[in-house]
Amino acid sequence: MKLEITRLSGEHEFAGGAMDKINVITSNYLVPADGCNSYHVTFKLLREFEDDLHIHVHLENNILFPKALTAAN
Repeated sequence: MKLEITRLSGEHEFAGGAMDKINVITSNYLVPADGCNSYHVTFKLLREFEDDLHIHVHLENNILFPKALTAAN
């Protein structure tokens, strides 16, 4: 159980790092002045995905994983 949780936590770190890079590359999802509607939609969806990812990681790391470890012991 602990090994699987460690693996999943590593995936969380990787995904968070990838989103951090995307955030930097897009200047915090700032649409260029000449950005078309596709830009606006894509950046909006990326921001929503990042927000959802943070919630997902928080729930697993801080609620699910500790409860799973307690139940396994």
